[in-house]
Amino acid sequence: MNKEKFNLDKPKKEAKKHKKKSISLINELKIDKEKKEKDLLPEEIESYYWEKLYKEKLDKIKDNKDFKKAAINDLENDINQGQNGNGWNANWAFRRISSYKNLGIFKKQVKEQLELIKEDKDFKKAAIDNLKNDINQGKNGNGRNANWALISISNYKNIGIFKKQIKEKLELIKEDKDFKKAAFDDLKNDINQGQNGEGGNANWALMSISDYKNLGIFEKQVKEKLKFIKADKNFKKAAFDDLEKRIKLGQNGNGWDANLALWSILSYKMASEFWQDLAQEKRSQMARKTQKQDIRKRPEIR
Repeated sequence: MNKEKFNLDKPKKEAKKHKKKSISLINELKIDKEKKEKDLLPEEIESYYWEKLYKEKLDKIKDNKDFKKAAINDLENDINQGQNGNGWNANWAFRRISSYKNLGIFKKQVKEQLELIKEDKDFKKAAIDNLKNDINQGKNGNGRNANWALISISNYKNIGIFKKQIKEKLELIKEDKDFKKAAFDDLKNDINQGQNGEGGNANWALMSISDYKNLGIFEKQVKEKLKFIKADKNFKKAAFDDLEKRIKLGQNGNGWDANLALWSILSYKMASEFWQDLAQEKRSQMARKTQKQDIRKRPEIR
């Protein structure tokens, strides 16, 4: 019987050939990635950075039963307190619902809880009275209350309630110099604290900025502050560390921290949208500039 001879060099040559192809493909992908990154505007890179971050964190917790249970229990407690006349808790309930709604999570609970409270006169009165108090405190120089007022109005807008009150209160405060100064001073303080490693303050700053953007107010300040934060690694690290801590606490049954984590994630989503808006604005300007240059280059038609 003839014995077939195996050429051991042939498989080695094939393996080397495939290895070369693989290395070549990897290099092509690297070049393609580098080219794509070069083609991206800085604003688009920053937008994708925040988008990736908020989606990653949201995926980590949205289907976690313990986290969800803790968050919903905390919301139900706020609703009960609000129905008994506590305006602070009433507005916190709206903050929770606003976060869930805008992140596209807990849809069943959002619908149920909104049905429960949006026609409840006592609950609504408690929330609006608390808002009025925050506005008055803000006008008298209390920056934290000023930002609480803006946050509450932003939440009403997100949920689609109190439309009359939103219009009235915004008109009342957006041109009020004392109120604006108080709000900005409070925001600056949170940013400074965030730069010094206070993650809670860093995330509060991002929350305030996201609510200014949502209301379409203080646009110049929103741009300035987000551009300022963009290059600050210490601020970002402090914010992310704080978020991770709150996610873990939420997974261990702490509803307050679970809901603060979701609010932070929403503010990251808003940051991503802000940078994308700036990128689109810049691309439109670039397109108009190119169009004008092309028109200038065209030969005259005689």
